[in-house]
Amino acid sequence: MSCSTHLKSDMGKKKVKDSQTNQGTSIIKAPVVFKNFVKKNGQVTDKKEAYIRRSIQDYFIKFCESKIELEALERSLAGIEGVIKAVTLEVEFRDGYWDICDENFNQQSRRGEYIIIHRIIANEKK
Repeated sequence: MSCSTHLKSDMGKKKVKDSQTNQGTSIIKAPVVFKNFVKKNGQVTDKKEAYIRRSIQDYFIKFCESKIELEALERSLAGIEGVIKAVTLEVEFRDGYWDICDENFNQQSRRGEYIIIHRIIANEKK
């Protein structure tokens, strides 16, 4: 199946709304994408970072605050065929420092909205 055929077949699907839990987290279904880390000076590195792709922006996944590790997400994604790999996750949207994972606030860090993952619920084959 070509990429264009793949995308056309997804156009007719109804968007699933996010749902909220009693714990203040969200249940979302969204693609996970990997992007190269870009240093503050604009230099692109070989290091890959994971993001949740939403219609308006991509949200950085901060694993040091998440309840799952990158490896668990990668295992879940490995079972999905196709270009777009969507998973259903329980997440929390936050705003703050992306790169600071301990009490060392002396380092420079990117700042903004990010996501932490509480659990992987399911994946969707595309």
